[in-house]
Amino acid sequence: MNKAAEKHQNKPYGNWLADHFELFFDTCYSGAIVLNLESNIAFFNKSAADLFGIAAEDVLGHPLTKIFTKSTANMLLFRENLQSQYQFSYHDKEILHSCILMEVGGEKIGSFHLFKDVTWQKQVESELNSVKEREEDLEGIIQSSYDGIYITDYTGKTLMVNKSHERITGIKASDIVGKNMREIVDEGLVSVFITDTVVNGKAPVTVRQSVSNGKQVIITGSPILDKYGNVKKVITNVRDVTELIELEKHLKATKEMVNIYKKEIFKDTSDGRIVCDSKAFQKAMELAGRVASKDSTVLILGETGVGKEVVAKYIHSNSKRKNNNYIKINCGAIPVNLLESELFGYVKGAFTGASQTGKIGMFELANEGTIFLDEIGELPLNLQASLLRVLQENVITRVGDTKVRKVDVRIIAATNRDLEKMIEEKTFRSDLFYRLNVVSITVPPLRERVDDIPGLAESMISKLNEKYNEKKIITSNFISLLCGRDWPGNVREMENFIEKQFVISEEDIMDSFYSPLEDAEDGSNSQIMVNGIVPLKEAVKRVEYILIRKALLQGHTTYKAAELLGTSQPTLFRKYKELVEENFITEEDIKKIWGSAPSS
Repeated sequence: MNKAAEKHQNKPYGNWLADHFELFFDTCYSGAIVLNLESNIAFFNKSAADLFGIAAEDVLGHPLTKIFTKSTANMLLFRENLQSQYQFSYHDKEILHSCILMEVGGEKIGSFHLFKDVTWQKQVESELNSVKEREEDLEGIIQSSYDGIYITDYTGKTLMVNKSHERITGIKASDIVGKNMREIVDEGLVSVFITDTVVNGKAPVTVRQSVSNGKQVIITGSPILDKYGNVKKVITNVRDVTELIELEKHLKATKEMVNIYKKEIFKDTSDGRIVCDSKAFQKAMELAGRVASKDSTVLILGETGVGKEVVAKYIHSNSKRKNNNYIKINCGAIPVNLLESELFGYVKGAFTGASQTGKIGMFELANEGTIFLDEIGELPLNLQASLLRVLQENVITRVGDTKVRKVDVRIIAATNRDLEKMIEEKTFRSDLFYRLNVVSITVPPLRERVDDIPGLAESMISKLNEKYNEKKIITSNFISLLCGRDWPGNVREMENFIEKQFVISEEDIMDSFYSPLEDAEDGSNSQIMVNGIVPLKEAVKRVEYILIRKALLQGHTTYKAAELLGTSQPTLFRKYKELVEENFITEEDIKKIWGSAPSS
């Protein structure tokens, strides 16, 4: 062992380091460890103790493996052929290690190691990446907007424009980014700017602007405020008014606001909204709203398909029972011999085929909630007495049982039948009617609430778009056609009709009713309906197919068919052969017309 090493074997940092630097390293932020030539720990400061969670007296004189695993310790030991810095993980921390060789008089006496907790740097890096990702998302949203977006600072300096702005105005982003709006107006690229007005008023401003490419656009500038309430940026939305019909836009915006208000007033437990634009239906819903908070029995009257269940659900969802069960029973859909057991349940062995464990009935399931008895007019007389008992005494008895069970249920009933007439005919109990008819709500038919049709149609199209993953829209003409129909089946009929139109229509914009060939052939519609654009030659073939096929089915011979169509037999037969050759008339058509071959 050389003299320098011998001198510093026990205290490798020497008296000079102890006198001048030991206090400093013991108070510095980074963990400091000194190893002697045997790689045993000779100095271990307070920060190292805090960093590694171990006291100095527990490690002094021991090798690094007292703190680290053997593999980590070997990596940290100073070697001339290794880098002097190394980052590693220690429990839940990220540690940066630096190492220098200690020499005295040219002789190696040990090594000095600094350890710094850089976990926060990783956290900062993660946060920075998150911020960057959010900025990229925001950039993507702005760039993907169909409307033009123009961003300036509070002085009017252009910070950013999106691609849609370039498309609408024809002005390249490179020509205006960095310029003040005043310069851009002076250059004649646009006619006006609104930054100053927005900044001074701290409120959105909308004006019309002329662009150098000749377009007229509407711009709306909105302020972005800092925490002190000062405007720091202005975001301007740019729309080409030639692409919009201002009147329809205004009407649509107004309707959307009305729908929002009504959504808050009339909430439906199924899809969250009740279309209620007509005064007649509003009157019914207002009455439903008044009785919802009470526990009175309600009788809902109205034709089939008018939406009686919608009213029932509304009453339940706005009552004190809204967090409990809502049970619907269609009294006309369940076989009479099963209806009693469905309503009141049954006990073990009550009848042949009964479950060995018995069964709870709908009234018990609805306890503390609401039971909706749809088509109450279909309830058999024997069960009307049992229902009357529930209304009078709030008790039920399961089929095959003698035990009386208490129930706390609100009953809402509905029917499309004339119960008073049924009372005269002895098919409905008068005492049950009076018990049910505490409050009656009549839902008007769709023909008396035409104002509801536009909202219902929009709602139905929205649901169908979601169901079929489409983006179809209906025009005001389509809605006008809907409003002109009688709808004897009411809302349910209209819903089925709209779904049919949605499914068979090939267009994304539904402007008129579409009738396929099958509808035209059955004679239900004498008019020829056109949906979309097809080559004229193909359209002529389609019309010839419809007329020739109908004439052959009616006349049974080509001569009679030609007479019906006002043409000669050879001409008709020639066209018939062409339709067969071009697969307009199929083998199935031929069989329907005359079996196997045409008859002359």
